[in-house]
Amino acid sequence: MKPATEVEFDQRVRGESLSSRVLGVLKDAIFTGKLQPGEAVRELRVARSLGVSQATVREALVQLEQIGLVEREQNRRTTVTSFPREQIQERLAARVVLEELAALQASSRLTDADLNALRESAAAAGRAQDMHERAQAEMQFYHLIWERSGSPILCRMLDQLTTPLFAFLSLAPAESALNGAGSPAALVDALASRDPERIRAEVRAAAEVSSRSLLS
Repeated sequence: MKPATEVEFDQRVRGESLSSRVLGVLKDAIFTGKLQPGEAVRELRVARSLGVSQATVREALVQLEQIGLVEREQNRRTTVTSFPREQIQERLAARVVLEELAALQASSRLTDADLNALRESAAAAGRAQDMHERAQAEMQFYHLIWERSGSPILCRMLDQLTTPLFAFLSLAPAESALNGAGSPAALVDALASRDPERIRAEVRAAAEVSSRSLLS
């Protein structure tokens, strides 16, 4: 496990919902690699850097733990989540099962406006300049599908399961498919077709693309 390093943040947070703002800053630090997997996150250091209380930082860390981005030991330390290869594979396998279900449920609920929003989100992922930007765009893309499944529980499970994977993906080599099988654009076309087998195939193809990037 990596030793703690001095992490400087570029902003101080002010106003209401301080913990949400701190959450955003820390989440961005993880996705950009400023905080690396296995690295310790020191409450006092973060609090001083952002100009907030340790209690506010602690609240944000609890939220990060709930979405799987950090691991907290009782009364000890907090570290950025670092999964061994086997756990990444397990999460990818579970994601396929849940995402197939979400996509199938969403396909019957998606309106023309929803499909247009998904196409715009897929195009944004294709225009991304780096993997961090692409991971953010793809998160937004998949979240829209999960939300349209009509199942808050399914959406929450996928969010908790995949957010750490997207964080790792943002640091991975640029191998995500931009076109063809496994790309967001291809999944939109499958959803628009309402064909269950085509939707399942595209969800699995997308998982395979993610697996290559994460496990390379």
